[in-house]
Amino acid sequence: MNNKSIKPYERVQLFSGGGSRFGYYLGSYAALVKHDLKPDIIIGTCGGSLSAYLVNLAPDPKNLQALMCSRELYSVIKAIRHVTPDEANRRLKIRYITHALKRWHLSRRKSNGQQQRQVNSYARLLDELQQLAMFRIDDEVQWLDELSSFASSENGSRQSNASTPEIAIIASRLYQAPIDGLYNEKLTLQELLFAPPRFEHSVSSLTDGEMRSPAHTFANGRIHQAVEIQTHWDFAPVVRASMADMYYLPPTHIEELGWCLGGVINLTPIELACQLGDSVFAETKAGYDSWLAAPAIQRVFGFDPNERLAAVHSYQPKATSSKATQPHWLPFADNEQQLVGQNVQKRFNIKQMTVELIHADYDGFVQQMQAQWQYGYQRTADYIQQHNL
Repeated sequence: MNNKSIKPYERVQLFSGGGSRFGYYLGSYAALVKHDLKPDIIIGTCGGSLSAYLVNLAPDPKNLQALMCSRELYSVIKAIRHVTPDEANRRLKIRYITHALKRWHLSRRKSNGQQQRQVNSYARLLDELQQLAMFRIDDEVQWLDELSSFASSENGSRQSNASTPEIAIIASRLYQAPIDGLYNEKLTLQELLFAPPRFEHSVSSLTDGEMRSPAHTFANGRIHQAVEIQTHWDFAPVVRASMADMYYLPPTHIEELGWCLGGVINLTPIELACQLGDSVFAETKAGYDSWLAAPAIQRVFGFDPNERLAAVHSYQPKATSSKATQPHWLPFADNEQQLVGQNVQKRFNIKQMTVELIHADYDGFVQQMQAQWQYGYQRTADYIQQHNL
């Protein structure tokens, strides 16, 4: 039998982003479980990588909801904070605002059909991302330890068995290709896929031996064509790497990989998901704003994220067997409007020239998580009913 006719998973679910509204993925997952559609593998990016880790710790929806509303998760979220006045002097604050204005200004200009808003030096980009990141995480090394402890306790007993979905996480890295013992000075970024161990044996049959990054075709040489696949990894540093989006959290260093950035390099990996499973549960997403998000991604990664998003939403999987992959697009594009106030709030402090994070108290956090869960659950359950799944 042709190996290409066999996919390693029946169902795949994407947790693609979410930010501090990551809880709606958990409600969506619970709805799939309730309707006997539990995913066999979850692919997490950015904030969705944290949701994927929570499912790994507590795959049973009842335990998952308890973990989601736990003080341990509350501590994890509160550990993400804005840069304090003593950590960033006025010059750096002015530099951040200046760079944001510059990115926006350059995004309005075109030259030879290409938008010119990239940096070309490895060292310069690394310094910019480290110095201008608005937020930090306290005690990064032990950041997620409390979650694992909760999941192992009696109240959050983990049921790690064959029914637990496998997890894959996407991040990216600053890549320097070695040339004659030195490093190429050309700035390149590379997509990273942290995959389950058995995934390694599926790559050759699925991808002809090499997995290619879909963003490569949009990035005009900025993104390496090949995806770097890791099958032996730990959750804590990988979740942190996936969440390290430019100008939010600084890059994080992983031994043997180098400086790692966030999962926005392939925020909705629909091509990968359709290669892996017979049915895929993804989400519709709103477009990137033209003031901060789109120019920032263009500057760092070298591609227009809205162009990539259009390709994602219009993607048609190729039939490689008698049963073509069926993408299910869950209607989450309005989550920002529907969950107003039900996440960590941001406020611009004009006096300090910083973006402040405003965390609710614990009771408010629980309310936010429950609202996110319910939104994800109901939207998914309605989709299942409407499409007779």
